[in-house]
This record gives sequence, structure tokens and C-alpha cells, in this order.
Amino acid sequence: MATRKRKSAGGKPKPNGKQNQKRKPRQRKDLINYGYMKALSKKERVEVFALICDRVASPKEIAAELKEGLSQVSYHVKVLRECRLIVVDHEVPRRGAVEHFYRAATPTLIPPDAWKHLPHSMRKGVSIAILQEFFEDASASIEAGFFNEAPGELNWTPLILDPEGIEELGKLSREFLESVLELQANASKRTSRGKGKMSEAKAATVFLATFLSARDTKDGKKASATKRR
Repeated sequence: MATRKRKSAGGKPKPNGKQNQKRKPRQRKDLINYGYMKALSKKERVEVFALICDRVASPKEIAAELKEGLSQVSYHVKVLRECRLIVVDHEVPRRGAVEHFYRAATPTLIPPDAWKHLPHSMRKGVSIAILQEFFEDASASIEAGFFNEAPGELNWTPLILDPEGIEELGKLSREFLESVLELQANASKRTSRGKGKMSEAKAATVFLATFLSARDTKDGKKASATKRR
């Protein structure tokens, strides 16, 4: 037997249950993870995170380097781990206990796709802060006489690229950074397990800057103008 659709007062058929359900709006994916920003709202936690970004480390090592209490540092590490800013890299047995070593889960808090959506003033501020930190590090190394030691690499290479080339260069830069972070993780594992001599370890800075230049593409400066040492 065929069923008849119910009609409303206006004579139009009433929608069935499924039709009456409102579609849930798609959740907008935030360009910047504000959970990260909240986790890093404390200066002490930023210092802990900055150290873990530099190298793989345990709360005990961090506490000793920052001259803070182990319980306080462990709490900050817990918050960073819960926010997925850091992850366990490896574990080392220590007299009946286990010492956890952490590494940064991501090398940057601002995804590449979000950069173009940030205000100009914010982009400028982030760039200046990174460059300033690099120049301070490089200046201190020069004063100490370490900057020119082998196998230090330094080169400046102006290029003329089309949009496709610029995109490919960005991909290569990200792949290079991932390889460098893996190199750091492996070195940390060797020193923490006694396979590498910590007394022979040296700090190194990797600075890879790829940016659109204000120079004129007609000035003749191409890859052949590379300066390297």
C-alpha cells in the first residue's frame, strides 16, 4: 500500500527526519595552532621547547642546563608532549628507571601554507627575529675564532627562477631540514648511550635562507655569481 506524504498547513509536504536534520558546518582549519600558542605562553616553557628544538634531550639534561628544578622541567615537558609539540625520541635505562629523551615534533609552528595569510607586520617580525638570532650566533662564533674552522660551509647563490622553480626550491629546503634533524637525532642517541664522546661534541648552526630578492633580474647575477668557502 502506498503511503501518503504528510502535508503542512501551507499544503507543502513536510520533510522527513533525515531531510530535517541540519548539516553540520565544516570546521575551519586554523592556520595557526592556538593550542601551541597557549602551551608556549610561559617563558620557562618556551626555553624548554627551544632547547629541545636544538637537540634531543631529557628533562634531567634540560634541568641541569637551565639550572631549574627537575620536577618543574618535567611538568613543562609533559605539557609540551600533551600538545604534541615534542615526542619521545628514545629511552635509556638508568639504574632501575628509564630516562626519556625528547625531540621536537615539528621544526616550525607556522605551516608553509599559512605564511601567506599572516599579516605583513607579523611576517616581517618573524623573519627579523630569525635573522637576528643567526647573526648573533655567527658574530659570537667569529669572535671566538670558530667560524672559519673546517668543515664550515658558507655560500651565497643568487638565482633566477620561475614560479615552478621557486616551489621546487622550497621543497628541497624542507627535505634538507628533515635530513639535518635526523642527523641531530642520531648524534644525540650516540652521545646519550656512550657511543659518542660528549667532550668532543661541538655546537653547529645550520642556516638555510631562501627568499625572493629585491635585486633586479636584469642585473646579470645568476648562479655563476656563487660565493662559497
